[in-house]
Amino acid sequence: MSNPTDNFPAKLIYQPVVGFAEQIASKAPAPGGGSAAALSGMVGAGLLSMVAVLTSSKKKYEDRAERFTKLRENTEDLRVKLAKQIDEDTLAFKKFQVANRLPDTDPELTRKKEHAVAAATIETIKVPELTMILCLDALEYATEIVRDGNENTISDVATGAEMLLAGLEGAANNVLINILGRSDSEAQAYRKNVIEARAKGRAILNEVRTIVDGKLNA
Repeated sequence: MSNPTDNFPAKLIYQPVVGFAEQIASKAPAPGGGSAAALSGMVGAGLLSMVAVLTSSKKKYEDRAERFTKLRENTEDLRVKLAKQIDEDTLAFKKFQVANRLPDTDPELTRKKEHAVAAATIETIKVPELTMILCLDALEYATEIVRDGNENTISDVATGAEMLLAGLEGAANNVLINILGRSDSEAQAYRKNVIEARAKGRAILNEVRTIVDGKLNA
């Protein structure tokens, strides 16, 4: 099997911003929505991390410095993990492409191809599912950060939360499209996870928006 990264640029996360955007806009099917969702989540987590350190490092908020130092650690961990997902999603798609191009001219080759396609298909589901989970994990810190964080960074938390839900929703759609037409128990479990993650994420963002509106329109 050829390497799915052959003839592909260096890791997406090390591309210039404009270069990455141009790759997404190209006729190539990857990077696509899954990598874009991970990027959105990564930036969202980064904004929460920024606000956390801009709170813990200020004398005005020294009464909550310990808590916000922990929030900084947690959101940074999620940011790094989401950064990895940008490339993981594109790589999963490339592996799926390679598997589908394998020869099937005899029974043994057909068996090997079916096995490779099945394994690659699972990866195209599990990678965006992890992106979805990581976005939700980061989003769960947003309410506390916007409520108790540096008052000069309200709009940053708000933007971060919006980007995290966008990442969650995009990743969820990538899970769903890769189980389209399936009704087996495994597919039903993935759909259940998507429904639950979306419900939690949307509820959190609504709470964040309410807090933000109250603070910015006071």
